[in-house]
Amino acid sequence: MSENLQNLTNSELKAYIKANRHDESACHEALKIMMSRRIENPAKYPYDIPVEEMEAIFQEKLQSKQ
Repeated sequence: MSENLQNLTNSELKAYIKANRHDESACHEALKIMMSRRIENPAKYPYDIPVEEMEAIFQEKLQSKQ
């Protein structure tokens, strides 16, 4: 079953968990897959960062993905 779960998107996994909320092992497997997809060290920004600086960060990230 976990092979099929691996192919689901996170949104689909969330729906799967909701539909199987009474099946502990099914929820556990789906959550394990979702947690494995997390980014280990996500970038952290202060909540009061100026708009111009945030726009510059976004532009840099967009250019680095191309």
